[in-house]
Amino acid sequence: MDVQAKMRVPGEFCVVHHDVRSFAGDLSASDLGDPTDERHRALDGEFGISTAVADSSAEIDAFLALKRWVRSRWNHGWSMDFRTVDDGLDILRAAAEGAQFCCGHYARVFADCATALGWPARVIGISIAGCEFPRNHNVGNVGHAVAEIWSNDHEKWVVMDPDLNCFYARDGVPLSALEIRNAWLDGEAGDVDQVLDEPGFVLPTGDTIELAKELTPGLNDFTEETVRLIFARFNRHRSMDYYARLRIAGWEWADHRCLPTFIAHFHPSPQVRYTSNLDDLYPTLNMVRFSMAPAWEGDRARLTVGSEHCMPFFSHYEARVDGGGWERCESEFEWPMREGVNRLECRGVNVVGRAGIISRIDVAYARPRW
Repeated sequence: MDVQAKMRVPGEFCVVHHDVRSFAGDLSASDLGDPTDERHRALDGEFGISTAVADSSAEIDAFLALKRWVRSRWNHGWSMDFRTVDDGLDILRAAAEGAQFCCGHYARVFADCATALGWPARVIGISIAGCEFPRNHNVGNVGHAVAEIWSNDHEKWVVMDPDLNCFYARDGVPLSALEIRNAWLDGEAGDVDQVLDEPGFVLPTGDTIELAKELTPGLNDFTEETVRLIFARFNRHRSMDYYARLRIAGWEWADHRCLPTFIAHFHPSPQVRYTSNLDDLYPTLNMVRFSMAPAWEGDRARLTVGSEHCMPFFSHYEARVDGGGWERCESEFEWPMREGVNRLECRGVNVVGRAGIISRIDVAYARPRW
């Protein structure tokens, strides 16, 4: 080795541990709302949603507590308020006055409440494979809506269905809508658990069915018996067959097992983009990754660290060195090296104060021996 070149590297670096996440998808293509806007803040101010999750120590427990709380606001049904509500705040206000709503409204309220609490969430449209020209008991019931919420613990999106008050798990791990779909279409539904909670689903009866006739053309013969049969069919496969088609953020998943369709329940479908690219539907969130470059001042070595994130509602970075306390930091900072193994952990923190997934790197450093 050239002696002069060697002298320009006055020390030895060796990465001995690297747990830095890779990003997938395009965060900028997702509209996940803003927890700091007036209407999201009003969700807690008027309805105290933070108290619903206050006793939850684990992330999944908080998600389930929020799901239960949303389910408890009203029973499934129909309302003239369908025509006037725009978001979760509108829906909760109307429900407090006795209005009843359907699956999409449950999903919207859950997603808006999760956003207000600092958890990225979204509404997912799902439907059966043969949704174009349904017959018999499928008429009036080819689709459903659920929510997906980003889980830091599992580093993925997971389904929460506040209408049925359930989620789905495989080997104890909560599933995304696409994972439920794949299990159904691959004949592996038996490996999936539908985890139901209380309060359970209540069949609509009485006046709300009359409202359904008024709101939905073609339901002139809608009766309590019709509703009973429809929901019996809906739950026949634990509703997993309704995940055959997924619509997420302007995309519809399509592959050889379930090809695109342009008709849904006798009506033209809204224009969507079709994809079988996982990153289009499932961006990773709440992660931090590094760039690093070595530098020296005399015999003092350091690494110049640059950080970037994929965190919605981002506020700032935090870093922890050698297992010490978390401290706020800039996107670029200097990391002084000491003799031995140096550990750096970084994470993002959002505007609600929720910390993201930790990235870690351990670097062994030795002073020059020449």
